[in-house]
Amino acid sequence: MLDLHGISRASFDLVVAEEVTSQPVYERRYRHVLEYPGESSGPTGGIGYDFGAQTKAQIRADWGDKVDAAMLGVLVGAAGKRGEAAAAYCRATRGKVDIPWDVALDVFANHDLPRYLEVLERYCPGAGRLGPDCKGVLWSIAFNRDAAGFVKPNQRYAEMREIRACVASGDLARIPGLIRSMQRLWPKTSGLYARREREAKLFEKGLAEHHPEEHARLEHVAPAPDPDVVVQVQTRLRELGYFDAGAIDGQLVPKGRTEAAILAFRHEHDLPLVPGIDDDLLAALVRAEPRQVSEIRSQATAKDLREQGSETIQITDQVKGWAGKLFGSSSTLGVGGLLAWVTDKATALSGARDAVGGLGIPPAAIVWLLAAVVVLVLIAGLGVLVWFVAHKIETKRVADYRTGKNT
Repeated sequence: MLDLHGISRASFDLVVAEEVTSQPVYERRYRHVLEYPGESSGPTGGIGYDFGAQTKAQIRADWGDKVDAAMLGVLVGAAGKRGEAAAAYCRATRGKVDIPWDVALDVFANHDLPRYLEVLERYCPGAGRLGPDCKGVLWSIAFNRDAAGFVKPNQRYAEMREIRACVASGDLARIPGLIRSMQRLWPKTSGLYARREREAKLFEKGLAEHHPEEHARLEHVAPAPDPDVVVQVQTRLRELGYFDAGAIDGQLVPKGRTEAAILAFRHEHDLPLVPGIDDDLLAALVRAEPRQVSEIRSQATAKDLREQGSETIQITDQVKGWAGKLFGSSSTLGVGGLLAWVTDKATALSGARDAVGGLGIPPAAIVWLLAAVVVLVLIAGLGVLVWFVAHKIETKRVADYRTGKNT
């Protein structure tokens, strides 16, 4: 009997079916070859085992006691190969591979499964506490799409990031919709499009059996918005001056920054105060003019923010004061002042060398004295650098305040 490590047999079978269809198909199509699935994949054999993604040591640990030495050599040779190198290796080893069904299933259940479950928990904390079907579905997604997708920042992984947030908050009823939302990435005729639907249905079944409260909420959960549309809304909100919309990441998290910005826009444009995205909101965003910033705010200075108690200005004041002590100037050094300071230090260093040379001091001693002077100049130079970094931060803070980016 297979050890499924806490996932359901239904989810295990789902992944096996997606990878190789069935045992008869495996014996006919996959047993005697390494295949190249495309893009950045490596030579793949068994049940979805990407040899190119593994080290030689890992391949030996997984397969060493299951195949003969000649076969192991072929499998180990695939380690690290990706892209065209993987495709070439698959062509070169055709006819040299033989991985029986029971061996492939053994490695998949006893090596791939626990390894990917561990990675899943690392990138999606709390997934291991879900019911067997739900846990198995998230494992399926991690195995198919890369578990790191739960934290990757780009738009393509927006749904996976939201799933991670849902697991953390216990908002499990939103997850089936997020799984279906991923279908946007593939054509409707694609096997991955159909796989996402099967995963969503199995997750719903898992909610009914192990998380009934969340299952009861399913009918009240709105469909997940298309991340591409969310990106358009986030981008437009920022263009209009709603800078609190947060990062442009394709995520519309309940009670998050983008939702708050949508509500603020709706309030200011007499739209129904609902947090979702609809045609009325999209039309209003197209017609809207940028938010107006008051004249007083648009002309604010660092002094104004200092009087308002800005923490950023307080910190830059402290840093500039400290840096000023290092280079022996005030905290109001400007670009012209910096050039004058550099010229002055260079002149002083040259003069010190000439003066010390006129005293008849041995050359070795002169070198040591000048080295000490250079160290002092370097320390002062560090102060100048720190001062200018703090000054740039202060200038950026004032500019953001003037345009409404910060309160």
